[in-house]
Amino acid sequence: MKLKIWISLFLVLLLAVGCSANEEKKANEPKKEETTVKNEQTNEPKQNKELTKKLKEEKGVLNGQVYTQNGIAVGTLVLDKKVSNDDAKKLAEKYAKELKEEYKDMKVNVQAVRGGKNVANITLE
Repeated sequence: MKLKIWISLFLVLLLAVGCSANEEKKANEPKKEETTVKNEQTNEPKQNKELTKKLKEEKGVLNGQVYTQNGIAVGTLVLDKKVSNDDAKKLAEKYAKELKEEYKDMKVNVQAVRGGKNVANITLE
C-alpha cells in the first residue's frame, strides 16, 4: 500500500515539474507581437526602388532616392547646376505629391540640392 502512495506521489511530482518547465520555456520565448513592433520601430530606411528609378530618370536629376524612415516618406534629389530654382521647386513638389498619394498616412519631405545647397524643401503633413 505504501508503495502505491509513493509511486502516486512521485508521478504527481514528476508531472508538476514537467508542467513548470514547459511554462518557463514559454515565458522565455519572445512574443510574436513584441518582435513585430520592434521591427517597425527600427531606424533603418526602406527604399522605394520604383520611385527612386523614376526620379533618377528625370531631366536634370543627377542622383536621388525615395525611402521611408521613422514614419516619414522622404525624397532626395541631387540636381544638375543647369536646373533653375523654379524647375527644382516644381520637381520637388511633383514628387512630394506622388509620395503623399503612395504614403497617405505618413508625413512627406522632399528636398532638392544643387551645387551642395538646398534649393527646395517641400513638407506635406
